[in-house]
Amino acid sequence: MDRTRVPATVALVIVAGALGGCAAEAGMGLPTLTPGDRDTVLVQAPRGTASVTGALSVAGNGCFHWAQPGSPADGAWVVWPDDARQDGAEVVLDGGDRIGDGDGVRGEGGIVTLDDLPEGAEEQSYFGSFGRFCDADERGVLVLVTVAAQNEP
Repeated sequence: MDRTRVPATVALVIVAGALGGCAAEAGMGLPTLTPGDRDTVLVQAPRGTASVTGALSVAGNGCFHWAQPGSPADGAWVVWPDDARQDGAEVVLDGGDRIGDGDGVRGEGGIVTLDDLPEGAEEQSYFGSFGRFCDADERGVLVLVTVAAQNEP
């Protein structure tokens, strides 16, 4: 192997190692927006914001998606309010409620495209790279304004 290929190979191995499971291990963190950024993004939502009720779906790569069969939000990558945080494969909401795969969730939010997020159109940006990793460029994005665990009826 010549000297020009070694750095490229090493860089590729480092990037592949960093991405393999990074969302699952919180390497990219939980995608959130501040209220100001969120309001700017939601101006792009074709239907505005609305009440949403569904479930959290955690993909094999660790990405959080919305599960609500038959709704425009079904399968969308979730961007959370900035007071939420990730703990492994769960999201810890403001107030301490924890939600994981299959748990019911309710809130208010709007559907946007990945390009509507801050620098979402740029593949090397946080939202651009994370969103593409989570298929948001194909599935869309649900930007949550409010969110709470949905208690069993």
